[in-house]
Order: sequence, then C-alpha cells, then structure tokens
Amino acid sequence: MYVRLKPVYSKLADPNEVAALGLTDKLPVAADGARWRLSQHQVDTYRALIDPHGPDVIFNTAMTGDGKSLAGQLPSLLNGWRRKLFAMYPTNELIRDQLRQAQQTWMLWQQYPQIEALDSNALDRRMESQDFSQSGAALLSIFNNYDVLLTNPDIFHYIMQSFYVRAGKTGDAADKVFAPMVHAFQQFTFDEFHIFDAPQIVSVVNALLLIDEMTRGQRRQFLFQSATPNPLMLQYLERAGLTVTVVEGRYSHGDSNPDPGKWRQILRGCDLHFDQGTVEQWIDKHLHDTLLPFFFADPPHAKGAIIVNSVAQAKRLVQRLQGEFAKYGLTIGENTGLTSRTQRSASYDCDLLIGTSTIDVGVDFQINFLLFESRDAGTFLQRLGRLGRHDGYVRDGDHISFGSRFAAYALVPPWTQEALFAGRGKEPPLLVGGTEIDRIVLADAIQNSYPPTTTFDNYAREWGIFQSIRVVRKLNEPLVRGQYEGVRTNLIKRYGDTFRVGIVKKIGDYNNLLSDQQTLYEEITAFRGGTYFDCAVLDETEEGADQIKTYDLFALVANGNLDALDEDEFWAFVARQGLKRESIRCETPVAYFRLRGFLPERTRYSIKLKQNLADWDSSRFGVAQTLQGIQLHADFPQSIPGYNGINRKLAQRKVPALICLQHHPLQLKRALRLPMLFPLYEFHSLDNLQGAIAFGREALLLHTALKQNRLDCGGTAVIL
Repeated sequence: MYVRLKPVYSKLADPNEVAALGLTDKLPVAADGARWRLSQHQVDTYRALIDPHGPDVIFNTAMTGDGKSLAGQLPSLLNGWRRKLFAMYPTNELIRDQLRQAQQTWMLWQQYPQIEALDSNALDRRMESQDFSQSGAALLSIFNNYDVLLTNPDIFHYIMQSFYVRAGKTGDAADKVFAPMVHAFQQFTFDEFHIFDAPQIVSVVNALLLIDEMTRGQRRQFLFQSATPNPLMLQYLERAGLTVTVVEGRYSHGDSNPDPGKWRQILRGCDLHFDQGTVEQWIDKHLHDTLLPFFFADPPHAKGAIIVNSVAQAKRLVQRLQGEFAKYGLTIGENTGLTSRTQRSASYDCDLLIGTSTIDVGVDFQINFLLFESRDAGTFLQRLGRLGRHDGYVRDGDHISFGSRFAAYALVPPWTQEALFAGRGKEPPLLVGGTEIDRIVLADAIQNSYPPTTTFDNYAREWGIFQSIRVVRKLNEPLVRGQYEGVRTNLIKRYGDTFRVGIVKKIGDYNNLLSDQQTLYEEITAFRGGTYFDCAVLDETEEGADQIKTYDLFALVANGNLDALDEDEFWAFVARQGLKRESIRCETPVAYFRLRGFLPERTRYSIKLKQNLADWDSSRFGVAQTLQGIQLHADFPQSIPGYNGINRKLAQRKVPALICLQHHPLQLKRALRLPMLFPLYEFHSLDNLQGAIAFGREALLLHTALKQNRLDCGGTAVIL
C-alpha cells in the first residue's frame, strides 16, 4: 500500500509587517540579490519573544524543515547578541548539527557571536585544557565568555539541581553555578522537547519555576521548539501560573506553489509506501528489486537513509549492505550510539546512511530515499520528517538535484497497517491506498492508528517531587539561606500547586531515601537515569581511539560477537591513545569485551535473582527499591565470555529495580500500555518464582503505572 504526499509550502510574513518591526534592513541578501524572507511563524515567535509584556513560555510547533531554530535565534541575532542564548538539544548529534547550521546561517547574516557547543565530554576537555579543577568553574567561564551556548538539557538539569558545586560544610554556595547562568542568559530554548517523558518534564518545570522566582522583575523567557506540546507539560505550566503562547506554522499543500511571493516550499512531495515486518526482512525481499534500483535509476541523483530501532539492527544492516553497495561504487555510512564520532561525521556524505534514534531527532538530512521503522506515532512522524527537506545535495562543490524523485518506505505493526488501510473492527480505514493526501491528513491517521501508550502522569507525585524538595533544601543551606528565604517560600507553594502534592508531607520520605536508599535517590534526581550495567569495549570494527566505547551489558550479550578482554589490557590501550581513565566515563565496568561485530540472531538470556521471593512481604512487589543479587542466566553460558566473572560482579551491585510476579514482560506491557521498547526482562528467583523485572528509571516509571492501574504484582496484594 502507498499514498502520495503533497508538497508543503510555508506562509511568508507580509513585508509590511516585517518592516513595521524594523527587521527588513537587517535581513541578509541572498546570492541572487533578493533580501531574505521570513516565515509567518518566525515573525510571530520573534514578536512574542521581544514583547516586554509577552508570555513566559512559547511553544513553536511549526513543521519540520520550516526554520524553527532561526525563529528562536532572531531576537539575539538581530540585537548583536546582547541577548545571550542558552539552547538545548536532546542528542549530542543534534548539538553538532545545530552548530554547523548556525555557523552557516550566521555567516550569511554577517554575525559572528562567541558560540560554544557543550556536552559532557566537551566539558571534560575544557577542564583539562584550561586547568579547571571543577566542572562548575569551567561552566562559569563559559557563561562569562560566550554569547550562545548549545548544549543538552542534561547539563541544564545538573546545573539547576546544584550538582556542579562542592557539597559539605566546606563546600560551595548552592547557587554558585546556576545563579550566574540565570543572570547571564535572557532566553532558554528547548529543541525537540516533545521526545521526552514525564521525568524530564518534571525536571524542566522544577527549573523553570526556580528561574522565574529568581528573576522577578527581570525578563527571562522559555522557548520550546516542538512538533506537539506535551499535554502534561501544558497542564503543569498552567498550574504553575506561567503564561503560555503556542505559535503555529501556516501551510498550503499542493503540487504547485499557490503564490511564490507569499509561500515558500519546505517539504517536497513523496511516495510513502507501507509494509510490515522488520527492516532486515524488508531488505531480504527488496534489496534487488527496490533499494538498489532506486540508486541505479539516475546516478548520482539519489541519496538515502535507513533508520531502525536498535543499534544491533543498524550494525547488522551495515555488515549486510556494505559489500553489496561497494560492488557498484556506492558507500554506506553508520550513525548509532555505538558509532565513533569520526564515523558519524563521515556518514552524512555517504550514499546511504544507516542509523538509529541518534539521527531521527531534528538532524537536517539531504536525502530522497528513506526506509524506516517506528515504535509509535511520534517516532513515525519524526522519522518521516527527515525526507524531502532539500531538493538536492552538494558533493565536491557541485549541487546535485534530486528532481522529483522522493520515496519513503515505512514498516509498521500489523494492527497499524490494518487500521490505516482495512479499518479496525467496524471502523472505516483511515487512508485509501493510491490516493494523494496532505501531511495533516497523514498525521491524524498515524496518530489514530497506533495504540496510545501510558503517559505516567502521576510520576511527579510519586518521584518527581523529590527533585523539587532537593531544590528547596539546597536553597536552605547556610551560605544562601538568607537571600533565598522568599524564593523558598514561594517555591514550596508553587511546586505543590503544580504537581498536586504537599512538599512538607514528603520531606520524611525524602530524608529516608537520602539516608537509606542512596542508589534509588541518585536515580530519582538524575535527568535521564543512571547506567548500572555498562561494559568497557574495544570495537574492532573501528581504529585507534575510536575503538574505545562503553555500552550496556544486556544489549551486548544479546547481540554482540564478543571475545574476552583483560581489564589491564583495556586500560593500557586507553593510555596508549593518550586518554585519561576519567574520560571513558565508566568508573566500574561490569565486563570488558572485544566486539568483533553483531550476531545474525539474538542470544537468549534472562535475569536470575539470588533471593527467595517466597519470603518477601507482599508490599515489596510492584514497588521500586534497591536490590542486590542480580545475575545473568543464559541457556549457553559459553557464548558469553567471562560469564562467571560477570555474574560475580553483578551480584555485588546495588541497583534500582522493580519485581512483578506472575507477569511475562510482554503481558505486562500490554496490560499497562507501556511503550513498545520499554525495557522489561524475564527473571526467576532462587525458589523458582518467575515474572518481569525493570531496572533504573524504568523501575520508577513502572512503579507509577502499576500504582495508577492497581495491578497485582505479588500474588495477593493489590497496590493502593
């Protein structure tokens, strides 16, 4: 089945409106001598950001490829960067992509701000090169010396939660880092924030309220550039008393531009094909009748991407296709969370890029072929949005046009395919195969064809509120207590109103976590969650320092072609590459491996818990807690190098976990409407009780969902 998607045109702002705002003469002149035109949503965003009585929070929901990034930069760009910008992106790959795009754009505007792109590794390098003893000192240097900071929301979270200061009686003031940041930057931009879930939403709302209280009478604004504002986020902002404006793009859909003076093309039309199964199965069937012929039809006027859900899949596809493509002088690039920066950078110039979620969020692709799978409606639309953004690409200084050839192949679950083209039950089909539709119709159909997943709305009341308490407690430390007395009082009320939970009533639970369950406390106060099963790896598919990686044990033993690696040998290799041990960001690996590639089929394993669960009180089931005694159980232990040693290390680890008896992971996912890729594992105990187990952040989320749905996880007790 397929549909034809119409091209999309964005409404340009009226030149008179642009002139009235004093922007016309500040816009750059293009190569053809014409002055730049702004889209209507860009002008609307600019007006909202510069209005002294404007909203506190702005959501720009313009379509992909319509210049949301520029919209957020305009107030700073047109003000000589006297309005400093703190911009955050959910992936480090997107930080690098935005840096590249921003530098190209600003060159046309003849604006050259001091700009810094910062992730955790870059922060470490800055500390080493400039001899900073603390991360906080390095951050303060950046705040003082740069006009634009491109970073991720993780670093923002740890700044606002006072993690970059020395604790203890001789420590720093809690606001040593976040206060200078708040006063240095006038605008905080969150890009693609819709991909985050309840824990990250709670984190950011906590931070926004603290900034709002600290800057009463001084204008600080928050811009979210997202396809769709999360309803939970909007609910929290309303309860918090923050004013919100949503800026939407204005679009025309059709085979031709209705008026080039009023509309600009942002997305090309394409044929969108639907199929079932995995990408690997699709390649088995269609490598020679679809994929390769697309590249042969009009060389070199084809460039493509394949986006899959797992690193293992991407790695296997690279192994499978590299030789086939090389026969015809075509190149394959790899871009995953386990790919070195060297390979990721080179991947964009290849004929076919194969990647995972590292590339499907916001990255600007120049492709006319796309093959992808998706785990939900949001992922589907996000990945499809990579196609049709450009009419060609540049190679060796020459522009190569795609013409009108744009094709996408989407692999969807059977029930989604059924809803789209056959109708589910007595309902009519959402789409008619072979017809031409616009992207609004497609988006509605996709949203309705995927089953809704749980949103963990009660996460704030169960766990997120402890981040709020941490903020209040930090502001009550002796060095800052006096100056933040009013802020603390207001925050206690606003946090309580926003999350519908009494902070004072939760302080006892907070103290118990801090003193008795430090591992669980650290998980709660992290942004994305901790890593408990990381392994140190030398990836033999790469060279030099690019071989050095860390990755999750469970993913490696399931999919990796592994050999044993001695601990001393790994660290000796790290030293020979001129790297410090701390730069690997894996203090205590649970295992050391040589990775020689990925297996064609998964290795089955389960989790063994070295406890007798029949002795447990029923109240311990279905709740997040700190557990010890986790081990691997494999049908063929010899397939996992160092199996016994790994299990000895695992058994010593304390990890946040949740045990649910009687339920297989797939059964539990269906019952609770958990996301498709939500990591749950089969387990059995010493006394042979079985069920599902979740670790880390997922244990907290599962706890929330179980309590909300009153699902019995222990055999007799219903969680209240």
